[in-house]
Amino acid sequence: MQKLRNSRAFRADWSKLRAIQDKRSILLITICCLTLAILGSLQLLSIKRINRAQHEQALVAAQGSLRVLNRSLRREVSHLLTVFRAEPRWDPAERARRLAERYFVWHESSANGPAIHHILLYDSLGRTPSRLQQLKLPESRLEPVGSGQSYKDLAARLQSNVSLHRKRMDPQWLSTWLYYPDFSALVRPVGTLGQELGNGGEPEMSFAGYLVLQLDVEYISRHILPGHLGVHLFNLKDDLQVDVAFVVDGDVTHLFRLEEVDMSARAGASKSASRYRYALAADGHRLGARWVESADARRRILLSGISVPRVVASVGGVQRVALRSVSPNPALIEFARYRPNRKRSPEGRVGEVRMLPFTPERPRVFLAAGRPRRLEVALRHVDGSLEGALAAQGRRILALGTGLFLLVGAAMALVVVSLRRAAHLAKVRLEFAAAVSHELRTPVAAIRAMGDNIAEGILGTGKQALRYGELIRNEAQRLSEMTEQTLNFVALDAGSERYEVVPLDVSAVVDEAVAYAQPIAARAGFVLERADGADIPPVLADETALRQSLRNLLSNAVKYGLPGRWVKLESTTSSKSERREVEISVHDRGPGIPAKEQRSIFEPYYRAVGASDSNVPGSGLGLNLAKRMVHRMGGRLTLRSVPGQGSVFTIHLPAAG
Repeated sequence: MQKLRNSRAFRADWSKLRAIQDKRSILLITICCLTLAILGSLQLLSIKRINRAQHEQALVAAQGSLRVLNRSLRREVSHLLTVFRAEPRWDPAERARRLAERYFVWHESSANGPAIHHILLYDSLGRTPSRLQQLKLPESRLEPVGSGQSYKDLAARLQSNVSLHRKRMDPQWLSTWLYYPDFSALVRPVGTLGQELGNGGEPEMSFAGYLVLQLDVEYISRHILPGHLGVHLFNLKDDLQVDVAFVVDGDVTHLFRLEEVDMSARAGASKSASRYRYALAADGHRLGARWVESADARRRILLSGISVPRVVASVGGVQRVALRSVSPNPALIEFARYRPNRKRSPEGRVGEVRMLPFTPERPRVFLAAGRPRRLEVALRHVDGSLEGALAAQGRRILALGTGLFLLVGAAMALVVVSLRRAAHLAKVRLEFAAAVSHELRTPVAAIRAMGDNIAEGILGTGKQALRYGELIRNEAQRLSEMTEQTLNFVALDAGSERYEVVPLDVSAVVDEAVAYAQPIAARAGFVLERADGADIPPVLADETALRQSLRNLLSNAVKYGLPGRWVKLESTTSSKSERREVEISVHDRGPGIPAKEQRSIFEPYYRAVGASDSNVPGSGLGLNLAKRMVHRMGGRLTLRSVPGQGSVFTIHLPAAG
C-alpha cells in the first residue's frame, strides 16, 4: 500500500484529481461572482426605476399640495370678507358696535383675530372732524387716527376715489373690495339707505365712505402662512426637507423651511395647539430668480388673470383676486351681542349667541396697484432639488445593497475556502490514519513474532535472544513515542494541556535530550555533537514540554539528515529582541527544505515529498507539536533551511529574571 502511494503513477493521478477539484472550485467561485454581478445590476436598475417613480410621485404630490394650499388661502380670504359684509341698514350711531361684533365673529370663527391690525372707517359725508377714524376695541367706539404719515397718505388715497363714486350707489359695490399693497389694507365702500321709492320699491342707497381693514402682514407671515403650509405640505416632508417660498414677480418675499418641532412635548402646551412649527427665513428677500427657476414645483395663487370690469378699473383696480366660488356656511359663523355696559374682548364672551345673517352677494376683491402682479408659491428641496435628494438617497441604498452583496460574496468565498480546507484536512487525516496504521503494523507484527519465538524456546538463552530482546525494546519505544505524540496532539487540540512555566536549567534539559537521541543517532550511523555557549541563564519553560520538543527536533534531524549523517545541538544567548533570549538550535546536513514547503512544514499531518519518496517513517505531527508546545510556553520556533546544505530549527525561550 505504501509503495503504491509513493509510486509516480499514483502521484500523477492524484495531482490530476487535485487539479480537477481546483478547477471545480474556481468554476463555482466564478459562477457565484457572476450571480452577484447580475443581481447587483438588477438592483441598480430597480433603484433607478424606484427613484424615477418617487421623483414623479413627489412632483405630483407637490403640485397637489400647492393646489390645496391655494384653495385654503382663497377660502381664508373669502371668509374674512364675508364676515365683514356690508349692512346698509345699520344706524350710523351703531356702526362702531356692529363692526366690533364682526371682529369678534372673525376672531372666534377663524382664530386669526390678530391678522387684522386696525379697523378704520372713512366718512365721506364729513360728519366728523376727522374723516378717517379707528375702531377701539373692546370699547367699541370710533376715535380719530393719529397724525402718522401713513394715515395721511391713506386718507388722501381714499379722498381721491370719493369723487369717482356716484351719489346713488349700486348694491354690488357693497361686496366689492380693493386691496392696497402699499398700506396692507382691504377697502370697500360703505352705503346708507335713503328714502324709499314709491310703489313699494326698495329704498335708495347712497355712498357714505369706506371701511378699511388694515392687515398685520408680519403676523400673517409668521403665524397664518406657516400654519397653512404645515397642514397642506407636511405630507411632502417625511424624510425630505423642503423650502417653500412666496414669490412676487420672480422675487422671493417670504421663505419658509419646514423644520419639525414637537410642540406637544413642551410643558404647558395645550392639546389643541399645533403640534408642528415652521421657521421663517430672515433673509428670504435676498433670494432671487435663480432660486425660483430651480424650484421643484410652482403654482400661481390668489391673483387671477381675468379682466377687471371697467367700473372697478376706474377706481384703481388692476387685477382680480380669485376667491372660493362658495361662501362659508352661515351656520358655522356665530357672534355674541354684548351688553353695552360691559367691556368686551375676544377672550371674554358675554351675552347671548346669535346667528350672523348673510347677504346673497358673493364678495369679490381686486388688487389696487400700479400694474398687475404675479404671485406664486414655489417648493424646492433644501439640498437643491427633489431629484437630487432622491438620487442621493438611491445612492445610499445602492451602497448599502452593494455592501450586503459584497458581504454575501465574501461569505460564499469563505464557505468555499472552508470546504476546500475541510476536504484537504479530511484527506490528510485519512493519510495520517493510513500512515499510523502502517507504522503500527510493523512493530506490532515484529513484537508478536519475537514474542512467539521467545515463548516457544526457539531462541534459547544466547546472543540471539538478547538481540531479539533489544529489537522488542526498540519497537516498543517506537510505539510509545507514536502514542505519546498522538495524545499530545489531541490534548493541544482540546485545550486540556496545562503547562507549568518555571525557571529551568537549560543544560540539564539538553543533557537529557542528548542522552535520549544518542542511541538513535548511533543506530542510524549519525554523529551527534553538542555546543553550549558561555553563561547560559535559566529559561522560563515547562520541563516536560521542552524535553518533548527537543526530542521531536532531534528525531526529525536523524530521520531526514541523510546524506550528511551529522546532527548538532547548540545552546546560545541572544539579545537581538527587546528581551534576553536563550536559543536552542538543532542543526543537520540533510537535503534541506524547499522554500515552497517551508510554510507547510509545521502543519499537522504534513509530510514532505522527499520523505514519502524515501520511505522515512513518521506521522507528520512532530514539528507541529514542537511549535505549538513552544508557543504555549511563551516562546517561538523558527526555521532556516538551504536546499542541499541542511536545516536549522531553533527554539527561542525568554530568559528567567
